[in-house]
Amino acid sequence: ALGAYNKTSLTWFWRDSENMLQLQRFGKDYWCYLNDNKGTSRGIELQSNFNWNKFDLDLQATYTKTKSQSRNSGTLEHPYVDVWPTFQPEWEGNVRFTYRPVDTLDIFAEAHYTDMYYTSRDKDPQGGEHAYLSGKPVDDLLVFNTGIKWKMKDGWQLAVGCNDVFDKGPEQRIHSNIAFGGSCYINPEFPVQGRTYYATLKCEF
Repeated sequence: ALGAYNKTSLTWFWRDSENMLQLQRFGKDYWCYLNDNKGTSRGIELQSNFNWNKFDLDLQATYTKTKSQSRNSGTLEHPYVDVWPTFQPEWEGNVRFTYRPVDTLDIFAEAHYTDMYYTSRDKDPQGGEHAYLSGKPVDDLLVFNTGIKWKMKDGWQLAVGCNDVFDKGPEQRIHSNIAFGGSCYINPEFPVQGRTYYATLKCEF
């Protein structure tokens, strides 16, 4: 494919669960997993790797559609009510480009995209914008990473790089319909770490 050795896999998945775990926040420092949900989760996952003599291109993309319902103990007529799936983006993808000027040196750059997701399972029955905001959705996020890997000798590798080069993580905000009495942006409980430099030394023996 395109003059390169290529390996591609496409996976389709479907899950139907009567005890679906869901993370929910109930207080400033109180989180728990609830298992009173049922629902379905389906989607596709694509992974494709192109290998040329000095260049690699790696592509990954995942689409996940989840429908979730929570047990409603208040009525027998409607034993379950629709809720938002929490902390589950519909789309997530990664593109990574690697250049090897020599066999012992890799220079790479990548872009990682995470779609918006809900941080609260509450779903306003009024629908529309009311339902959307009641889930307290987080903005989508696109970050760029770069780095270098150097194989100094057999069994030794040094890697240095920078994640989130443009420091976009801390800019994420949550849309809310209850803060300050109306629709607005609030800070997420756990902000995404922004620009981060790292260096690792690996020894295999």
